[in-house]
Amino acid sequence: MTKSKTTDERDDVFIDRLNDCKLLDVMDEIYKKEYDLSAKKYLLRIPTRSEADRMLKTLESAPASITDMFRRRLDCKCTKKEHYPVWTPTIPVPAIKKSPEYFIEEGSRTGGFHANFPKDAGAGRLLYTTMKPSEFLNYAFAGEIVEKRSEDDVSTTELLVKHKRKRISKCKPQDAPFLKLDLSKCQFVYHDGRHRAVAADELGVKDIPVFIEHDMPMDAEQARCLKDRTMWKKESTPSPNLHHFDEV
Repeated sequence: MTKSKTTDERDDVFIDRLNDCKLLDVMDEIYKKEYDLSAKKYLLRIPTRSEADRMLKTLESAPASITDMFRRRLDCKCTKKEHYPVWTPTIPVPAIKKSPEYFIEEGSRTGGFHANFPKDAGAGRLLYTTMKPSEFLNYAFAGEIVEKRSEDDVSTTELLVKHKRKRISKCKPQDAPFLKLDLSKCQFVYHDGRHRAVAADELGVKDIPVFIEHDMPMDAEQARCLKDRTMWKKESTPSPNLHHFDEV
């Protein structure tokens, strides 16, 4: 009987946290409005409690500016009084429908690489944060990125950036750019989203959401790397195929 009561109390605490998480609350409103689904129900019913707890912690630790991005999407307000474009985010948390086996992760349907939120956040290996587009690019630059279409040898970098600019300016939801942080070197070793970041920078977007995948810290120095952004190493050589960005 005592064990059951303890379990009930833990459930109550977890439910209170679900309801108190402002970011999850706004995301859930969007899910219900646009998909008739519920991320909160998913977190309660599908993952193990430890996985759900770590996913929730990822959302709880996200900056308030991400919540504001989702609120603008929910309220259909994509510009501010300052008249600069803003980022419209996709929803990373899965949500159930009628069957517990069914879930949708919106980012998985928009093309390109995206963070595996259930897997990585459920393992406590994902940060959900924001950066200036130029800051992201200083971490992600890695030399030549001009791509060629095999059928006509046309450079696609400019075309992709133009396409992303159009989507951002029309307030179409964008997957969050992605970085993978090697804690032993305190350096990023993988990335996705440079075209999105370039387009955002050219449009004057002030902040973009970013997912950062990482391993679990093995010692105090790695834990410090994860928390201290000033330790993150930038790329030494910017790509010649993208525009110049100010140092941050």
